[in-house]
Amino acid sequence: MRRVRLRLVFETNELPQARLFGAKQLAESWHQPLNDPVWSNAYDHLRDDDPVLGLYLGGRAWALPWWIMNEPHVANLSCDDRPVLMTLCVMCSSASAFRADVEGKSLVFRMRGRYNGTLLLADTSTDSFWSPFTGVALAGVLRGAVLERLPLSQCLWGEWLGMHPTTKVLYAAQALREGRWKEYSPRSPGIRPGMQATLVRPIDQRLPHNTLVLGVENGANARAYPLEALARVGPALNDLIGDAEIVVRSRPGTLQALAFRRRIGEHVLVFACSDMGRVYDEQTGSVWNEMGEAVSGPLAGTQLEYLKSGVGEWYEFAAYHPDTEIFRAR
Repeated sequence: MRRVRLRLVFETNELPQARLFGAKQLAESWHQPLNDPVWSNAYDHLRDDDPVLGLYLGGRAWALPWWIMNEPHVANLSCDDRPVLMTLCVMCSSASAFRADVEGKSLVFRMRGRYNGTLLLADTSTDSFWSPFTGVALAGVLRGAVLERLPLSQCLWGEWLGMHPTTKVLYAAQALREGRWKEYSPRSPGIRPGMQATLVRPIDQRLPHNTLVLGVENGANARAYPLEALARVGPALNDLIGDAEIVVRSRPGTLQALAFRRRIGEHVLVFACSDMGRVYDEQTGSVWNEMGEAVSGPLAGTQLEYLKSGVGEWYEFAAYHPDTEIFRAR
């Protein structure tokens, strides 16, 4: 009984809006993290229009289909010899990847409840509570710790395969397509009442709640780039957020967008798009891909520094960044 009383105090005092799962809920199959992924080099279980989460590290690529990730929501992976936490909330269309270690100690994560309109995670070592899309420990022994965020793309399988033809992909039987959360897809409208009840603040009404945005963070600065606005700008947007000169790389008309610093040493690159749709920097003429990597020209092989960013629904990003700006395309 003492453990239960302590947990209730913890929930009430530190995260008042949190709703923790009980032992019965935690035992359900759809609350179990994915700890033993089956990777495949064969792709016959996928369709071109399947949304996927794409991770590209050290020249290697991994893809995790929505329809496989939408039940566990949380995956503990090893990618490029590093522990990686992958998260997906199908209700808010948000996904993130992080290095799953703090001060050199690897952590394993699972769903623990709901908080601020989305998932609430806990690590199994200390039972500290974590935000799934900022990587910040919100409460517990590790409170204040921050996981290193990794560049994670949301796109369709056909698009990812075109960019990374040798990618590994998560495998599962087709029956999983008919799983518990099959009705959700990127930008699905509606927020369940149980999720809304956990919001710290009312939903930010500056945009429709399910508007897909690229949320970008730089220290205390945050900006939301609606994907529809980025589509009007084109595949490269030169911008400034806080003290960072950035480029937003996107594929107009798709789910894919990420932000990178465009400073290399003492030089700040300016990006443009050719008539053929290739993105290049005006300083050297080098051509760059969607992952911030120069693929040809004098800077070939150079990787731009990733800036914390990811695609999701407006309501989730605004819930954790209430002072965020909104980019408006001219």
